[in-house]
Amino acid sequence: MARRAQHPLETQPAPFAVGDSVRGPEALPPGDRRTPETHEGEVVQVGSGWDGVDSADTYLWVRLPNRTERKLSMPHCARLPPDGRP
Repeated sequence: MARRAQHPLETQPAPFAVGDSVRGPEALPPGDRRTPETHEGEVVQVGSGWDGVDSADTYLWVRLPNRTERKLSMPHCARLPPDGRP
């Protein structure tokens, strides 16, 4: 049986899960100097979906109430309780 190489980066479980309600700032591309807008919505994807791939630049894909999606900066997001207040 072939040995499977271990991934070089240590990974930890994300603090959010699909279906969580969150509030946080938009994750802007490097070099973008705009002020990130703050959005609230439901998590539909955590990062890229691949362990360790985006560990230095973690993000969430969030579906907004108008059914569009935004990429939010995970370290700056907060989970909202079911009543929608922080």
